[in-house]
Amino acid sequence: MAYINQPPDLRVIFNDIYQRLQKLETAVRFTAPNVNFLTDTPTNPRVGDIFYDTNSNSIKYWNGSAFITL
Repeated sequence: MAYINQPPDLRVIFNDIYQRLQKLETAVRFTAPNVNFLTDTPTNPRVGDIFYDTNSNSIKYWNGSAFITL
């Protein structure tokens, strides 16, 4: 991709967007727990997340340190 000489205002806007994306990527999630129907264990669970494990045919709940079979 060729270098595009952007006007100063556009560079400021892109920098602001980049900084906001960085904050979003590192933010702590403050949303309601998820309910998922996955074949694999979730990689980034939150307390209260529930998923149905199709391998063991069981519902599992994340308590903050481990998945508990319900």
